Amino acid sequence: MQKISRKDYLSSAAALAMILAWSCPAQAQNRPAPAQSGDSANAEDSGANDQNTIVVTGTSIKGAPAVGSNLISVGRDAIEDNAVQTVQQLLKTVPAIWGGNAAGQGGFAANDSAGASVPQIHGLGGSNSSSTLVVIDGHRFPLTGIIRNLPDPNFIPPNAIERVEVLAEGASSIYGSDAVAGVLNFITRRKFEGVEANAQYGFGDKYSTWTASLALGTRWQDGGAALFYTFSDRGNLLGSDRPRTLSDQRSQGGSNFGNFNCSPASIQPQGDSQIYLYPYPAAGAGVANTQANAPCEQSKYTDLIPQERRHSIMVKIDQKVGDKLTLNGDIVFSNRVNVQRNSVTIASSTGATPSGQTITATAFGPLSGKGGQINPFYTNPSGSTAGQQTIRFDANDLFPDGARATGLSETFYGYLNANYDFTDKWSATAFVMAGVNTAKTTITGSICQSCLLLALNGTTNANGNLTQPSIPNTNVLVTNVPLTTANAIDVWNPRATNRTSPAVLAQLMDSANYQGARQVIQQYNLKVTGSLFALPAGDLKVALGGDITKYQVDTEVVEPNNTGPSSTGSGYNRFRYLRDVKSLYAEALIPIVSPEMGVGFARRIDLSISGRYDHYSDFGDITNPKFGLTWEVTDGVKLRGNYATSFVAPQFSTYGPDVLSGINGRSVDTFFGPQNGTLNVPLDKYPEARTIPGCNTPGQVTCILGTASIAGMRLDGANPDVKPAQGKTWQFGIDLNPRFIPGLSASFTYWHTTLEGTSGSPPLTIVINSDAFHNLLKIYPNGATAAEIEAYRGGRRQRSPLSSGPIYFGLDFRNYNVYTVYVEGIDFDVHYRHKFDWGSIHGGIAGTYKTRFDQTAAPGEPVFSVLNRNRFNGTFPSIRTDARADIGVDIGRFSASAFANYTGGFTFWGSTALNPVVSSGGIPSSGGDHVKPYTTVDLNLTYKFGDSLPGQPSIYAQVSNLFDAYPPFENTASGYDNFVGFVLGRVINVGVRLKF
Repeated sequence: MQKISRKDYLSSAAALAMILAWSCPAQAQNRPAPAQSGDSANAEDSGANDQNTIVVTGTSIKGAPAVGSNLISVGRDAIEDNAVQTVQQLLKTVPAIWGGNAAGQGGFAANDSAGASVPQIHGLGGSNSSSTLVVIDGHRFPLTGIIRNLPDPNFIPPNAIERVEVLAEGASSIYGSDAVAGVLNFITRRKFEGVEANAQYGFGDKYSTWTASLALGTRWQDGGAALFYTFSDRGNLLGSDRPRTLSDQRSQGGSNFGNFNCSPASIQPQGDSQIYLYPYPAAGAGVANTQANAPCEQSKYTDLIPQERRHSIMVKIDQKVGDKLTLNGDIVFSNRVNVQRNSVTIASSTGATPSGQTITATAFGPLSGKGGQINPFYTNPSGSTAGQQTIRFDANDLFPDGARATGLSETFYGYLNANYDFTDKWSATAFVMAGVNTAKTTITGSICQSCLLLALNGTTNANGNLTQPSIPNTNVLVTNVPLTTANAIDVWNPRATNRTSPAVLAQLMDSANYQGARQVIQQYNLKVTGSLFALPAGDLKVALGGDITKYQVDTEVVEPNNTGPSSTGSGYNRFRYLRDVKSLYAEALIPIVSPEMGVGFARRIDLSISGRYDHYSDFGDITNPKFGLTWEVTDGVKLRGNYATSFVAPQFSTYGPDVLSGINGRSVDTFFGPQNGTLNVPLDKYPEARTIPGCNTPGQVTCILGTASIAGMRLDGANPDVKPAQGKTWQFGIDLNPRFIPGLSASFTYWHTTLEGTSGSPPLTIVINSDAFHNLLKIYPNGATAAEIEAYRGGRRQRSPLSSGPIYFGLDFRNYNVYTVYVEGIDFDVHYRHKFDWGSIHGGIAGTYKTRFDQTAAPGEPVFSVLNRNRFNGTFPSIRTDARADIGVDIGRFSASAFANYTGGFTFWGSTALNPVVSSGGIPSSGGDHVKPYTTVDLNLTYKFGDSLPGQPSIYAQVSNLFDAYPPFENTASGYDNFVGFVLGRVINVGVRLKF
């Protein structure tokens, strides 16, 4: 495949212009959401006045409804009434969208080191298998991320959004990949005229934010233009500002997740089982090396959410040319910078490869006989004669300013659409969209690990080995001997009395780490739509079209190469991924019964049939159909249902060439220690392991691999054998708008989603217990030879030195098609508005209640339930209940609304549960911890001065989490589930809005 070039771009565009225009859905239905009573599209959207001019979410046919679908819409009124500052806050208003409680700020609850945050319908998402398609005005936009390729809609200026439409069902027959759980379509404001300005300030406990936006629009004969701009500045929140998020959770009845990496260092003299903390007591007076005694942590130095500053701008223009041709186009640009403070020894934004880590290493003293490796600052507990010791060190005391991870994301795209009306029933449309996202993460101020080791024991190896190469698979060996007071580090004294030289301190900070990615997309779409012929119930309408989408992703990384300061010793890698997708699609809307036919109990019946064929340049062909039926029994009572197949194409970083090494970890690495966990291997399944020392005791049933004495190696990264995840969805529901109760609306939908073959790295317990992944663990009973290690590495980059001892196993931890999930539930929405002479009252409730969440641990394995048992499956949240209730009143120019957000209680099935999960053969059955429900209340107050003052000003106050509710405790290092709630607490926003 060749790089996407300007020639490709222009020739493709010219070809499109010469063919009949087709198009993907480009606009949205004017259907107010029951969950947002009164939220209709603003009259500036031409679709609000003429349904025949638009295409709604879920169909390709102009002027047709999404047959058999439950289309949820949150409109401009709700955006203003909720004082929405970000897209993430807008999504919070729809319970079917999981993760709305997250801050959506910078890297928090993000899926990538660049800070990308991706919404998930019904929680069926995740970084590798994002089964929710996100589009803007019906078209795709540049993906973002560094180690992932994700559709993050947060770059859209919030004041440019007219409404968001949520289609919670399979829709690959219309849109192609990713539309398994459903589609989020952000409809932008059309034909805006005038001036609109907004300023808002928010504050909470040690947190603040402010936002300003401006919209300008003008209209002329047969055309117009508009500009939308939003600026936001949101403060950081440090871990120490929320003490309950720190690692020692025993005060909440949980575990201590601390460590012994302290500043000054904790020390463990050779031959002594105890650990000694500063100020070091006499020998024999240390503490036992148990987790309960671990006193130190790094989370207090780390931002829970980073500071974020964002500029977003959208320019829209439209022009009618003659009676038949209409042109419209958009230009969008967004710049986001987030700065996250981190521990100097764990300097990493979400998902990034740390440039430093807590240090556990060997230091040599005068009695070690190590000559030039003897550290001149070496300190033993009084009475100890040990010649060496294990130090566990955290350098935050030496460097109180901490480290910084700076993330940048810039998105730009241009969109041009042409619509030509042949007749009043037939039209053609064509659009082209081209865009790019540039994402970068730079980490500064973190400890240079190799520099610290060189200053501690004279080598780049934690164990002080003088012969092990500094760069794996090379002959490069860097040493720093003899150690003197000028070139050694003192880890035994606090900053005030520390004896490390300024030159060494400066070297320790020379550790810059950079990761970047540039993701390009081009989409060309052609479609013709119209009425094919008349049937007794009306015209049979069709849409026929095609689509070409091109992707190009370039990633690069610069990181220290373990030879000392990064300014003189860094490695560079750059890789490219290319993908072309060519598609054909068709859809027919068949009216079966119309009101004019006078059929009893069938006012209207419509059938929709659609299908799409996609050809991918990297993995081949796939076809998906969909069938939908709407049966309007009588005026105000409508039944609906649909069935569809769908798919999720593998991400580039998941599927890419196996031999490449890149920032998503296509590499071989050592496997032992707390960063990897251990493998409790059943010896009856791996009998060859019985000869490994420590696994050969008579009668022994299992053997623990991954310890310091039984080390291994691990393959990470992409896998060319990964296939698309296949989806199957069906649903049926009822909509009620009874004429005898004006203002009442109710909607109930029972839905089912099967998602087969989601991609990811198989969990360790599944690898050792399933037949499908049994061979991913390879045993070397006598230790792997150099030739076997090289064959296993297969040309991949080795990220760190392997264990200096024997290598007894290899674990293939690359991406595979792992889980199949079967999920069912009920989406419900009941709302009522009653009007009076003085105003109105309104209220209701909307939510999602899951009735089934089954999964397999691996292909061919038994199905088991994880419903309301969260975190066993780290990809998909399985919590049963999520709901949002509201009540409000409008009195003249004043309005007030209160919202209650509820997430039901669940059982925590994570690996750190206090009540251990009971499982057999890797399949869980019971155990776990109960986590309480979580409820927060939001309050909105607005007063509109109207024409009595220039600019028709409105003042408003919005309070999130009015009662400052803290998320329920979950026994993890942070103490809570960050997708259930967040520790931001109460935030009060006040603002003013002007319209001219």
